[in-house]
Amino acid sequence: MSGHTKLILRELLPRAKIFVAEAARRLAAQEARVADLQRKGRDAPQSKKLLAIMQETMALQISHVNMLEREVRADPAFKRANASA
Repeated sequence: MSGHTKLILRELLPRAKIFVAEAARRLAAQEARVADLQRKGRDAPQSKKLLAIMQETMALQISHVNMLEREVRADPAFKRANASA
């Protein structure tokens, strides 16, 4: 397995997955705040704008995790190691 793939598996991928999990909690909290403001009939353009930015960031974070996973799966040594497992 290449050094790059080992780095991804050991450091980058786990960290990226933690970021996605943390972002999901923050996103849910912001969605709840916006929904609460809307239920109260309050205009919340800044809260909605922040929510949109958070959603976009979350999508980018998920794309990054997917890219890291594809890189690992594309490594021939990783494929051989998993084929024998």
